[in-house]
Amino acid sequence: MGNKISAIDSKTENPTVKISCAYCQGTGKDRFGIMSALSTCPVCHGRGFHVVQYPLVNCAYCRGTGVSPIGGRYYCLACQGKGVHHHPNSQQKCPECKGSGVTKGGSGFYCSTCHGSGLKKR
Repeated sequence: MGNKISAIDSKTENPTVKISCAYCQGTGKDRFGIMSALSTCPVCHGRGFHVVQYPLVNCAYCRGTGVSPIGGRYYCLACQGKGVHHHPNSQQKCPECKGSGVTKGGSGFYCSTCHGSGLKKR
């Protein structure tokens, strides 16, 4: 997983983890400086991290980068730029995309069956 896990809160029924933002690589700044070099990250809003539910799997669609594979400078729509998906269930490959996270037919969009995770939902 490309994201750094910095803290785990397992006291609750749904454990959460604090991960660095994949899109800005934890800097809190816009990775591509689209608006300006001083702009905050549009994904983490300048925090440099996200708090998400555990367990996590890398986003198959963007391969954990948080960047859209078809948009170049935009965040990944499948994982919302986080680079990971919360996936508590099965670890079997999605039957629709065969684990790639990409829809069939070569359109380049993320698989709607697994939402780009590449894993089968129960």
